[in-house]
Amino acid sequence: MKKIVLFIALLTVTFVITGCGRISDLNREKLYVLNWGEYMDEDLVADFEDEFKVDVIYDEAPSNEEMEIRIKSGRTPYDIAIPSDYMIDKLRQQNLLKEIDYTKLSSLDDVSIKAEVSALYENKGYANYLVPYFWGTIGIMYNLDTVDEADLTGWDLLFENSDKYDAGMYNSSRDAVGSALLYLGYNVNSNDADELAEAEQALKDGNFVEFGEDGLKGRVIEGNLDMALVYSGDYFDELYAFEEEEETITFGYFVPETTNVWVDAFVIPTTSENTDMAYEFINYFLREDIAEANADWVGYAPVIDEVYTTLTTGEDAYDYDNYDPYPVGSTRVIYEFISDERFDKLNQILNAVKAE
Repeated sequence: MKKIVLFIALLTVTFVITGCGRISDLNREKLYVLNWGEYMDEDLVADFEDEFKVDVIYDEAPSNEEMEIRIKSGRTPYDIAIPSDYMIDKLRQQNLLKEIDYTKLSSLDDVSIKAEVSALYENKGYANYLVPYFWGTIGIMYNLDTVDEADLTGWDLLFENSDKYDAGMYNSSRDAVGSALLYLGYNVNSNDADELAEAEQALKDGNFVEFGEDGLKGRVIEGNLDMALVYSGDYFDELYAFEEEEETITFGYFVPETTNVWVDAFVIPTTSENTDMAYEFINYFLREDIAEANADWVGYAPVIDEVYTTLTTGEDAYDYDNYDPYPVGSTRVIYEFISDERFDKLNQILNAVKAE
């Protein structure tokens, strides 16, 4: 009798827990989303579910490379993913993305993507495969108590002061070699053998005391490092947390005049089985009111002109240095996926630097 009751119970249970911890109705339409951690307001996702009578199965990945692995495996039929520019290029080259049908993005009739954002990728081969989400820079987070403000002149701060400061380097071949190329005045996407060799030597001469990732920002705050290469998002995450706790801010973020700017964007993988709802999801987060609420929750620079203007004007304006990723007079370049061979070369360079 108990077995029969249990069997009936199993047949009638129609709910599971989604990736964001919400209850999912197995009988409802599903939308599979792959994103970074803490990179979308879950309350807004829940509102989308209610409005469109759909369950969002929301997964998080720690890196672009992990996103690539998950999309490539095909184990989950992702309808939406939010990788970065260079990975979008790579995924497109592997025929893992659907081209965007902009006629289905009605929200774009009411808002404008910032021209500076569009200009970064408009002539790239992957331009028709993405809808921008947020953007930012890569720069140098530093300890206000130990770093002399007079030294904030350029990439030389990070590469020429090992006798004065303890510096950390991001443990990513793309970012490490990219910053060295910027320091040398070369294009961040250079594939020239001599320039890459110079970048390797610059990294070795930099005498970095630590190679890390998300933990670098904490090491700077704690005073264990004087500075480190970080993403703007790393800095703003800590800044907002300190403000919320009303703690004294002991760290700053310096962006050289020429740096890499990153763009994270919505894409529709070829795994998508619910593409129409994927467009509804993108449309929803392009709506000005939703985009504004989401940008205020995430804290990074929005790509929508109207939202950026709203958030940076008025009594509660975002009045932070470096909140604008592309200030007038600066030079910004975007990473590109050149080839697997170049990626392997970058890994070889970083491994050689770390081994020394």
